[in-house]
Amino acid sequence: MNDRDTGADNEPENPETTAPPSAALSHQPRAARWYRLAMAALVLAAVAVLGGSGWWLVYGRAVDGYALPDGPIPLGTHDVCAGTVTVSLKTDAEMAAVARALRGDPRVLRSYTETQQEAYVRFRRIFASQPELLKTTGADAMPTSVIVVPKDQNATAGIAEQFRVQFPSARKVSDDNEVRSRFTGPGYRDPTCLPNGEHSR
Repeated sequence: MNDRDTGADNEPENPETTAPPSAALSHQPRAARWYRLAMAALVLAAVAVLGGSGWWLVYGRAVDGYALPDGPIPLGTHDVCAGTVTVSLKTDAEMAAVARALRGDPRVLRSYTETQQEAYVRFRRIFASQPELLKTTGADAMPTSVIVVPKDQNATAGIAEQFRVQFPSARKVSDDNEVRSRFTGPGYRDPTCLPNGEHSR
């Protein structure tokens, strides 16, 4: 009795072993393509996320979506509206030393610098309508300053005291919140002030 007589050739065939080679191999490129597409999607998603925060990752920090430079900023035309502590000094070199000392300080949200010449330019702009005052006031009368926006806006008075101890050579350390409160009332917070401590421009 041969195989044909026993019905052995009626056994169901294994599709994995009997499928044409081209059909069996066609699944591998398809799976590879899906894998590559999935990886590409992940990469694109990562780029989209990092695109918004890349500046922060490279240059500094962020607070409530606002990028913060990791170091002092020239005051220039920045419209600072948060409560600040100002360290007034005699020379630009002293100002630069204080700015370096406060870089990365956990008490500081943001800090600004103003040289003596920059302060004089601002002074002349503010008092442009008072020529007699401008005649009698030179650049050497201007302080050079580091203006600090503390992270804790309720701690400006305490931070000012700490700065007076930390920087004994300062001309003056002022709690600008205390001055402002005389006009606006204690505890006032400007509702238009952005989380980075400035008005939008």
